[in-house]
Amino acid sequence: MNKRTRTGSCSRRSFLHGCGMTLAGFGVSSLFPGAFVRHAMASPLTDRRLLFIFLRGGNDGINAVIPHGDADYNVTNRPNLYIPPASAIDLGNGFASLHPSLAAMMEPFNAGDLAIVHRVGYPYSTLSHFDGQRIWENGDPEKPQLFEGWLSRYIDESMLSMGKDLPVISVQPLPPLLLRGDEKFVNIADPGNFNYVYPDPKRAKFATAWRRRFEALAGLDPYRPVLSQTGVRLIDTIDEYASWSLATWDPKDPDSPSHSLFPVMDDASNPGFSPEAFGFFNSLKVCALSLLESDGSAHNGTRVAGTEVGGWDLHTGQGQTAGRHAELLSWLGYGFRSLRIVLSGGAIDLRNYPSIWDKTTVVTLSEFGRTTQENGSNGSDHAAASCLFVMGGPVNGGLYNCDASTWPAGSMFAVDGRYLMERTDYRAIFWEILRDHMGAPPPTPDAIFPGYTIYGLGSQELGLIA
Repeated sequence: MNKRTRTGSCSRRSFLHGCGMTLAGFGVSSLFPGAFVRHAMASPLTDRRLLFIFLRGGNDGINAVIPHGDADYNVTNRPNLYIPPASAIDLGNGFASLHPSLAAMMEPFNAGDLAIVHRVGYPYSTLSHFDGQRIWENGDPEKPQLFEGWLSRYIDESMLSMGKDLPVISVQPLPPLLLRGDEKFVNIADPGNFNYVYPDPKRAKFATAWRRRFEALAGLDPYRPVLSQTGVRLIDTIDEYASWSLATWDPKDPDSPSHSLFPVMDDASNPGFSPEAFGFFNSLKVCALSLLESDGSAHNGTRVAGTEVGGWDLHTGQGQTAGRHAELLSWLGYGFRSLRIVLSGGAIDLRNYPSIWDKTTVVTLSEFGRTTQENGSNGSDHAAASCLFVMGGPVNGGLYNCDASTWPAGSMFAVDGRYLMERTDYRAIFWEILRDHMGAPPPTPDAIFPGYTIYGLGSQELGLIA
């Protein structure tokens, strides 16, 4: 596949005012010697990719991956939320079922590419959205006020960003804490307006003038953290993003050729989603395209991409097989299937991107689950453990922590008599992904997840990566 021709550049001022890129984090912290020296001395080569999706608000794992084998999952505890086995999707182990709105996930699950992991969390949750989201993103339950991301620490330790155009990208209204650290990365707040403010000829004039400031410099890559403070990364970013031509890319479903895999318009290409879903699908589209546009042979381009979808804090009107929870799950299920088709080269797509499926892992996060018993408003309240999904070519697919041997009686009320008890710490799952998929050095878990060794979290690893 031939890369499309890049366009020009822009001034820092016009970039800041006109782009959807979030630059609030571009401060002086990355000028300090630690990050500078590590980046100057490293030259890593990895072609593995990671895509994260944060389900903000607290996903009800009990209704997403349903423990029908537990007698406590019943119409008494959940009179308005209970989903009978006949209405759910049997996962084949005589214990667990999948919410019917996640039916699209059965395609990767049956292919062995999807791991469904239940009872994930961390001890002593405060049940606060703010604490919970920060802890899932900073990797340290003992420091809920730590504003530094574990994924940023991994990128720093592994030098993942060295020598790459747009090595890390997030697509959401604000940059995620997950990526906050010494080096600052690109967040696209509005994919449709991530561009120059002015049309030609003013645009070309700005582009030429701004680039001339840096064209005489050589050997920039070792000093990328420092140059982030000037404008080199800004130029690289907008040129690279423009070269992808997001608006002209519309991969179609091979099983339904008129339908977009990432529907963003309410027309015949939309398989039936409300316009509210289009923002999420557009964000997924940007993430997928960034990974596909990476040059594996040159070890250049995006290696980490991520987004979020909110609305999971369903204290009222949650619903059973229909309702708000079902709607959100349908977006997630369709998005997962679409990612697998596109990243494996199976889409109807004139660009004919090659498969990167054997190099990619997709994973969800959510700050906590929901109460075992529904509340008085036909919804559920903040609780402890929930489920997450890990998908990709390198993933050992299957069902984890949701069978008779890993789910003893009483599990759904094991925390404070109200909440599902966690069985696997979220840090064990993400360290597995970083080490066994992304290639993080085995001696470094405590540098990324403080306390990993002393708390014996390695014993909770599940073998999720082949």
